[in-house]
Parts: sequence; C-alpha cells; structure tokens
Amino acid sequence: MQSSSFEKAIEAQFDCLTKKVIKYTQKKYYRDISRRWRNQLSFSDLSEMELNHFGILDDYSSNYTAFNVLGMEVQVSDEQLSKALEVLPEKKRNIILLSYFMDMPDLEIGKLMNLVRSTIYRHRTSALKEIKKMYKEDSEYEEE
Repeated sequence: MQSSSFEKAIEAQFDCLTKKVIKYTQKKYYRDISRRWRNQLSFSDLSEMELNHFGILDDYSSNYTAFNVLGMEVQVSDEQLSKALEVLPEKKRNIILLSYFMDMPDLEIGKLMNLVRSTIYRHRTSALKEIKKMYKEDSEYEEE
C-alpha cells in the first residue's frame, strides 16, 4: 500500500520539526559548554580564602577551652590565652570574655553583673595587664 499525500505531508512536517528540535538542542548544548568554559576556574587559580569556603574543619571539644560565663558558654581556641584566663579571678575573666568574645559594651556587662560601667572598665584594664604580664613571662621562659 502506498501512503497518501496527506500522510507524506504529516511525515515531512514531523521530520522538519524533529530536525529543528535537534538543531536547537545542539546549539543550546554548545552555548552552555562555552559559557561554562568562560566562567570556569581551576582550583589553583583560587585564593586561599576562597578555597576555605569549600571545606569545613572538624570542631572537637579538645580544640578549645569552654568557659561558663553567666550561663553562656564561651569557647577559646588559643591555648595560651585559655591558661591565662583560667588564672584570672572569675569576675575579671567574665568581663574579658563578655567584652571580647561576646562583643558586649561595658554598660551591658555592668547590667548583667550588677556593677557600674567604670568598675567594668577598671577590671578589664587590670585583667588585660595581668594577661600581658603572663604572656611576657611565658615568652621569657620559652627563650631560656
């Protein structure tokens, strides 16, 4: 049996449409690939800071010292600073931790600890002097 001219017209239209779809898909594929090549960077071209966004370091409790400050936990990762903070009296240690690790102003720390702002300032500066003294003693000890 021979196919009618109507069937041949339908086949020709389908053939034309199929070729257009394939051609469009091919153009889109090559366009996407070229866009990737233009925007693609190798890892060696990235800066150290950009590379750090791709990974996460594991955080273990042995990597830091945790201090309890008025019901809040403050983590200090520097071992030398942790030792210095442990030696300080609790009030001074809390003021240092709240001020530098929790970014609280003196007025807010004073409200939490029921102290005047000037007292907070005095305790903080004396604690910093003590920490500085401990750091100097440690560095002199290491040099010997």
